[in-house]
Amino acid sequence: MPGHSSITVTDLLRLALPVGTTIVAGHRGIHRPVEWVSVLNTRPPAFPDLVGGEIALLSLDAMHLLSDKLTLPTLVRDLSEMDVSAIGVVGEIGAQAHAMAEEAGIPLLHLPETTLLRNVERQIAQTLMGSPASPEERGQEVREQLLQLSTENRGLAALTSALADVVGKTVVVQDKRLHPLSVAGPLAHTPAWTAIEDALYDANPLPALFRDRMEVAQASPDPVAIPLPVPGLRRLVAPIVAGKMGRGFLSLLFDESQNYDALDVTLARHGAAVCALEMAKEKAIREAQKRVQGNVLEQFLGGIISENEALLRLTRLGYQPEQEYTTLYIGGLRENIPSARQIEALCNEQASALGFGALVQPYGSEVIVFVEGEESVARDLAFAVQGRVSERYHADIAVGMGQPSSELRAWRESFQQAVAAYRTAQQWRLTAPLAFWEMGVYRLLSLLAGSPELRKFYYETLGELAEDTAHNQEFIITLEAFFEEHGNLTRTAKRLHVHRNTLLYRMERIKEISGLDLDNPETRLAVHLALRIRRIL
Repeated sequence: MPGHSSITVTDLLRLALPVGTTIVAGHRGIHRPVEWVSVLNTRPPAFPDLVGGEIALLSLDAMHLLSDKLTLPTLVRDLSEMDVSAIGVVGEIGAQAHAMAEEAGIPLLHLPETTLLRNVERQIAQTLMGSPASPEERGQEVREQLLQLSTENRGLAALTSALADVVGKTVVVQDKRLHPLSVAGPLAHTPAWTAIEDALYDANPLPALFRDRMEVAQASPDPVAIPLPVPGLRRLVAPIVAGKMGRGFLSLLFDESQNYDALDVTLARHGAAVCALEMAKEKAIREAQKRVQGNVLEQFLGGIISENEALLRLTRLGYQPEQEYTTLYIGGLRENIPSARQIEALCNEQASALGFGALVQPYGSEVIVFVEGEESVARDLAFAVQGRVSERYHADIAVGMGQPSSELRAWRESFQQAVAAYRTAQQWRLTAPLAFWEMGVYRLLSLLAGSPELRKFYYETLGELAEDTAHNQEFIITLEAFFEEHGNLTRTAKRLHVHRNTLLYRMERIKEISGLDLDNPETRLAVHLALRIRRIL
């Protein structure tokens, strides 16, 4: 057996143990040095020649062949008394074994079910003797094991978690818009994570080549280390390229006490390659689901298939029969700007960011959205999508909203209502969501279209608030939110993302500037009408 080793349990996770190995207990001992490796025999003695400092490997099947009276908790206790550095197990680890390892402070490692212990023994022995696999060999091995996870349809989160366990650092996978798709590792559970996540949304520190989605695919550059605007942190970032296009980024985050080496660079590169395949696979699945979902929705809304058949097929695609749904119908105020596909992508993006369930489907040049939840949820999603359209395409969209419905049979009527509201919103160039039940006001106002009385009523009602200033714009937005939330101050503050006291101050200033008494029903009606007229003017 070799003499004193500087290789620790953490090092073995990175250099020799199979991908998917996790530390389930005894985390405080992960920096213990490992002197040698020993595999459980199926005949006594179970572990010959243990002197302390070993990593003991065993499978529960082999343990039961050795003795049907032997249990994992007992074995963990006995090995801890022999001063082993860590224990690796293939098979289910129970609570007692977990507690025993935790109490002893011995890292208890759960190895993947497909692990061949003799192969792992050989790799660990080579590493301890100073002949570890080269960075490229280890990187290729990790890549193949990550590909196996992908083949098993474990998903992007499992790939990220497995890679984080290997590199011993926090791993972040982002899409092309820098939205985090998956995060794993120690920093994800610290108070600093919010600041880190905010910093990761900034594209400016990325190399110019990485930001060019077509050029980066042609160049296939190596990962690059760049600082994070969070004290003491850096990132090793690799582009994720799929289908001859940059699709996102994989980053390894490390603090100033950690360094990165050739193996980290190799693992980042191979990890990004596997993530590219996984993202392409997930996209293909989503596209297939969208096509099926689109066919079902169009057939159901068009009366081609029955409610029962639609219920069966939509449930498979994520429809929750017990939920209430609100219908949105969305399209650009300029022809095909943005396109239906672009609106669809933003609807899915914002629904995911807000945590809303939604069925989204292009419908001709417009988009249908069935949002899980009541009117206010659908409105929040509509406003979020409008904001993103304005920011990204410098364009406006019209949004019509149908009545919320808790039964699939009511979807057709709700859809027709949303379409009617959308057409009115488009006619009047309205840039705020228009609900079907609000259309009556616009039908009345349409009779006065072009009349000077409309403008006169607007200015007389709002007074100084009608003047086009930055402060008044803020107050008008506040009033619109106040009426959309039916005068509920708490919900209004939430919609505006301000403290309730801030809202109360604004309402007081509105009263001072305009002299409006919003406690008076007649005044409230007049102001509400004036705000509708403002959209038309």
